[in-house]
Amino acid sequence: MYIDGPIKTYLEDLAAKKPAPGGGSAAGLSAAIGASLMSMVANYTVGNPKYKDAENKVADILVRVEKAREDLQDLVDKDVEAYAKLSKAMKESKDAARLDAAFKEAVIPPFDICKISSECMKLCAELVKCGNKNLITDTAIAAILLEGAFLSAKFNVYINLKYIKDMDYIGHIHKFLAPLEELMPKLKEEILEQCEDVISK
Repeated sequence: MYIDGPIKTYLEDLAAKKPAPGGGSAAGLSAAIGASLMSMVANYTVGNPKYKDAENKVADILVRVEKAREDLQDLVDKDVEAYAKLSKAMKESKDAARLDAAFKEAVIPPFDICKISSECMKLCAELVKCGNKNLITDTAIAAILLEGAFLSAKFNVYINLKYIKDMDYIGHIHKFLAPLEELMPKLKEEILEQCEDVISK
């Protein structure tokens, strides 16, 4: 769908009076861009003699971030698809069980964006210590984008939870996200502080 097309088309549709793509898909794209920046930093580190001691660690980070990036790219379109299914269910049915299932399905893409963004942020906290310092601003921007993507996706999770009747399901989602809501800003600030230290030297 969008991920294989021109970015201009995606942005035009995002800006248009259309139900999708929307904020959830945009959060996925933001996270994917953050992960891409991390991969760039890692690619400029691996094979660089100056960072030979950190090569194995950064190579491992690169593999994990590339997998995350692929998953996030898929979520750009999966969020659009989930919203289309939800919209259809809301128009066609008043059955509570069907609507609950549709809202739960709509939770999945933004929830996955939150989860993967948090995993990338943890890797970014490692990368800032051992990655190529010439790309320190890219590391900083990755952290900023990942936090923004997480917070954006979180709101899309919560708006869908509002209409779900399954309290056990709601509790499970909140239990997973609550500690990450505290962790993400903390990690981002730690990363930015380290980036600022490098820039100021």
